[in-house]
Amino acid sequence: MPSWTPPPEWKGQDGIIIGGGSSLKDFDFTQLKGKNVIGCNSAYKLGGDIVNICLSGDASWWEINKHELKNFTGRVVTCAPTLLPINLDWLLQMERVRDGLHEGKTLGWNYSTGAAAVNLAVSLGAIDIYLLGFDMAVVDGKSHWHNYYLKRFNKEAIVRFIRGFHTLENSLKRLPHVKVYNVTDGSSNLPVFNRITFAEFAARGEGVFA
Repeated sequence: MPSWTPPPEWKGQDGIIIGGGSSLKDFDFTQLKGKNVIGCNSAYKLGGDIVNICLSGDASWWEINKHELKNFTGRVVTCAPTLLPINLDWLLQMERVRDGLHEGKTLGWNYSTGAAAVNLAVSLGAIDIYLLGFDMAVVDGKSHWHNYYLKRFNKEAIVRFIRGFHTLENSLKRLPHVKVYNVTDGSSNLPVFNRITFAEFAARGEGVFA
């Protein structure tokens, strides 16, 4: 059963979400140490000193990674419906609703772990949320900055992901104090949220890199 309600421990702060996009292939993740970071799926392999929370909604991914995940020093959160009956003291479970922005023990899925991570960051209290690697694109034959997946996203999946982000953006309108930024090198096909460059992200100073 869903068991975890995110505490408002990021209230009024920045939240950073690491996606899988290949635009992060040369990114220096060490600059995120000590920040509020959610890693989607295999981003947890960066380590708990960079990724505070690993979030996944994919049961098949869980089966591949569960043995390594138990040694991850951050928190592991899932909203995969088939994993809710599992009783592990290190696995934090949340209910999944297909669309929208939700509170308490519930996350809006909106068709991807990345979109659910935005909902989680909001539940934790973040007001400026930075999306890294949300490319929604295949660049030079690669859809990810890492090689942990055997297959890349197909066009149908990308269309579905983007549709979910449109739904999420509409839901966020009721929270005008929350701002979401798509940090991109220009290759991102995500048509929602404010775009900023990696240089602008790094130059935020007071906030992300205070």
